[in-house]
Amino acid sequence: MKVIAVDIDNVLNNFSDTLASSTFKYNDLYGLSREEFDHYLDMVKRNAFDESNFLTTKFSDFRYRIHEQCYRLAQAKSDGVQFMHWLKDNGWEVVICTKRNLRLTGESTKKWLQDNHIPYDYLFMALNKIVFCKLWNVPYLIDDDILNITHGERYGIKVYYPIMDKHDSAFSHTAKGFTRFEEIKQWIQE
Repeated sequence: MKVIAVDIDNVLNNFSDTLASSTFKYNDLYGLSREEFDHYLDMVKRNAFDESNFLTTKFSDFRYRIHEQCYRLAQAKSDGVQFMHWLKDNGWEVVICTKRNLRLTGESTKKWLQDNHIPYDYLFMALNKIVFCKLWNVPYLIDDDILNITHGERYGIKVYYPIMDKHDSAFSHTAKGFTRFEEIKQWIQE
């Protein structure tokens, strides 16, 4: 059985563009002052984190709520949808592997995948996708995370990533970047 893991955000959709271009209106339901709201929103848009010894903070709750809105608003990449159908039509087992907290966003994530006609066999949350792929014998990963791009091959995982500005930093890797999903087909058929 041919198996591949595919990320959602910034791979199958335009999450970062949606986050950058969306307007989020202040209201009392956030439980923040206007100043906190503006400061936290700036941090979320810059992908910054607050320093805390706690797993859940006012900022982490706010970040989740903004991201949840972007999960629903993000547009699927049409060539990504076509690629996912090509995978299924050619006998691939497709694992959607995301860092999203699926306990909180599992139903909305499934709905987004269904609404965008994205076929898959399994949906998993994994903070370390290399370890996930290694443990579950998934030899291929399509993901935009620099950690996975940099270290995947060392652990026997072939990583393919959509080329983005954040990948301009100088780091050594053997992963293959792509501008169109069509390019991946030749690499996974080798």
